[in-house]
Amino acid sequence: MVDDSSDEGSPPGSGSGISRRRILEIVGAAAAVTGVIIGVIQIWPEPSYTIQDWGKEANAVCAKTQGGIEKSERDKDDALERLGLANMQGIATRSDYIFAGNSFYDMAGLVNMQAADLSEIRTPNSRADETKEVSDELWSLSHKIYRVAEVLRSVDMTSPNDALTEFDALAKEADRQSQRINESLRKLGARNCLPAP
Repeated sequence: MVDDSSDEGSPPGSGSGISRRRILEIVGAAAAVTGVIIGVIQIWPEPSYTIQDWGKEANAVCAKTQGGIEKSERDKDDALERLGLANMQGIATRSDYIFAGNSFYDMAGLVNMQAADLSEIRTPNSRADETKEVSDELWSLSHKIYRVAEVLRSVDMTSPNDALTEFDALAKEADRQSQRINESLRKLGARNCLPAP
């Protein structure tokens, strides 16, 4: 007698159970569903990148250099105080000016690093111009601070007041620019990257 209950493709004598053909159909259907799911995931739009996302990343960039900038700011203030006292006493030397200039080099390097790091952050389409402008302003500020360093380092000791006058004008410009940058950063959702002047 022949057992009619077995499907074609089932091995003889396998008795009751799922046939090989049925298993292949189930595996095929599962593969098709998996393929559809993977396809949907691949074409599903990424969530939009917002200004809040940019602000979070900008805060992380600023935090990375904040300690160095604050230290550099203190060193710069100390060097300028030392130079000011030496000038008031009439004993300022070229070394005093060079020391003060070097403190500005340190600050310029850190601002330059911030500009580079901020420019690498993905920007939201709706505010791309503003985020790029902040990076550009930081680049400009770092160049201005480098210029301040050069003015102090290349002082003509026969007429140091010329260098001090140029220094004062550049330092005031840099302070105003720092304020504008910090204001722009706040509008974009980031905290201050630069010390308040």
